[in-house]
Amino acid sequence: MYLQTYLDWTNIDIKGYALENTTYSAFYYFWRDELFERCMKLFEENTDPIPPHEIEVRLMIQGHCLIAPLKGELTAFFGEPNGISKYRDMKPFYCAHSPIWSGNVKVGPKGVGEVIWNNKIMNPLLDLIHHYAIMLAHTEVTYLWEAINARSNNGVPVAKTEKQKTSIKNFVAKIFNGKFDVVTDIGDMGLEYAGAHTNITQGVESLWEARQKILNAFLNDIGIKTGLDKRSNSVDDEVNADTPSLLINLNDMLDSRKNGFEAVNKHFGTNWTVELNKDLNYINEFTDPKVEIGGKEDESI
Repeated sequence: MYLQTYLDWTNIDIKGYALENTTYSAFYYFWRDELFERCMKLFEENTDPIPPHEIEVRLMIQGHCLIAPLKGELTAFFGEPNGISKYRDMKPFYCAHSPIWSGNVKVGPKGVGEVIWNNKIMNPLLDLIHHYAIMLAHTEVTYLWEAINARSNNGVPVAKTEKQKTSIKNFVAKIFNGKFDVVTDIGDMGLEYAGAHTNITQGVESLWEARQKILNAFLNDIGIKTGLDKRSNSVDDEVNADTPSLLINLNDMLDSRKNGFEAVNKHFGTNWTVELNKDLNYINEFTDPKVEIGGKEDESI
């Protein structure tokens, strides 16, 4: 297989690689990047000549982004608003930095650049991503702990020597990979098992359901409706009841981008546009009065 050949080329030991990637740290980094990628797909933008993802990365990570010319070409900058003004969140300058230049830029119609906000209070999504990545990582580690230790209910083996420790680690690795093995009691030291029971109260099904609910909760928090509830058991009003509260989050971020893009267009003569990802179909279903609701066309408006 291609992937196995690739792993052979890179000298990756798939057994060791699998073990390392079942730890909390590995799961956290996976979910942090996965959730961040999902957030990056919320909007469809035209920001020529700046790649849209360069703006989104800065908005998601720090909550704001400076747009200003660098060597004659518009550029997106990381940085921090600064200076004294009437309001704490309306700074007249922006301390910008990039790999090839850094400096303090005056912003606004009379300045050099414009600042785009992620939402009304300039908050990033990174904190929310971090919060849910922690919960998802713990849930998946617990899920694997339950699944793997269901193969052995004998408690925790206690090593008295380094050789026994090595033998136990090899034994646990074999259990992880679904193979039969025994712990070798080097030197007949009388290997003991602690009385701890490795099974937990939750089963794998409930843990997997918790994982799905956490992921759906994250999507709801950023404003995306999920299909967790069965439509067959709900009427249309029940299915759509939470749509307005979800739209608040998405519309807040969308309006902030539209306002920022409008300021950039006026300042630099660009033609930037932004809209929600068209794959979020339920938004159109809720906001367009002519779409079919419950199988009939709504003609009340």
